[in-house]
Amino acid sequence: MSLFGTMFGMSGLKWWIGTVEDRGSGQFSGEKDNLKMGRIKVRIHGHHTEDKGKLPTKDLPWCYVMLPVTSASISSIGHSPTGIVENSKVVGFFMDDDAGQIPVAIGTIPHIQQKENAGQNAPGSGGVSV
Repeated sequence: MSLFGTMFGMSGLKWWIGTVEDRGSGQFSGEKDNLKMGRIKVRIHGHHTEDKGKLPTKDLPWCYVMLPVTSASISSIGHSPTGIVENSKVVGFFMDDDAGQIPVAIGTIPHIQQKENAGQNAPGSGGVSV
């Protein structure tokens, strides 16, 4: 697949881990996934600032969610709900390599949200821990 004049993945995929801040409902970003593609807003660790004053959730790029081959993922055919919720940890890669504006989540990472960190990790708050 050719993407932006280069072969996709030819220069190596840029992997990332991030925290979901909005699952496309608009509840925490004020921006709904009007295309209803299951996209999410993810703050990517080491790529995006943790300071929501400098980079609010609404300004994060839409992150596509890779679905299994049992889903056609086109024109409302196949599975849509992903089960991803706010504060889910996700792993993925950038489709546009170094530009880092087309993230794709390929899965979730199990984690336990500590009670003492729960307020910090809530959508709209400042801190996130992995």
